[in-house]
Amino acid sequence: MDDPMNPGFAGTGQEAQLIAWREQKRSELLELRTSFPEKQRTSASDDVLNGVNSIFQSHGTRIAGFYWPFRGEIEVFPLIHRFLAEGGTAALPMVVGRSQPLTFRLWTPGCRMVAGVFGIPYPAESRVLVPDTLVVPLVGYDDCCYRLGYGGGYYDRTLAAAEPKPLSIGVGFAALRLETIWPQQYDVPMDYVVTEAETIRRSV
Repeated sequence: MDDPMNPGFAGTGQEAQLIAWREQKRSELLELRTSFPEKQRTSASDDVLNGVNSIFQSHGTRIAGFYWPFRGEIEVFPLIHRFLAEGGTAALPMVVGRSQPLTFRLWTPGCRMVAGVFGIPYPAESRVLVPDTLVVPLVGYDDCCYRLGYGGGYYDRTLAAAEPKPLSIGVGFAALRLETIWPQQYDVPMDYVVTEAETIRRSV
């Protein structure tokens, strides 16, 4: 597809073209992400998790919001267990409702889980926490730390509404990099993006 933000692009309008472009890129990147061989995925994930742990340590993270891995995302549970062993507190997100910020609930090994949106589990009975750091999965990303997600906008709304704003760390594979996601006013950049190839810190 042509550049969706090109003023000369023919179509029904820039917003519609951007939506179509993102849908196409999302589909391409999800297909790519799920195609990685297991050995490559495991090696890359280890590098990513080590990078995230270094950020935890440098920022003094105490309560981290993670995610339940889905559709080929970075497998974060080795980091969660490491973080817990070092005295941290872990939380997982719950979708409260459409167009609502996410809520994070305490996760501990063996706690009861129930299926939420898209069948993704979340803690059923744990208390709500306010993480100081969020580890956020990426479908795609760019060098300005903007993130392409699944299109629901949950993390953008969560970060926009949070006060104080948590440190945000986007995690994904280097092959998911885009030249730009064409960020709009509702897109909230990550503070860091961590891949197996590099750690990018957002310029303020």
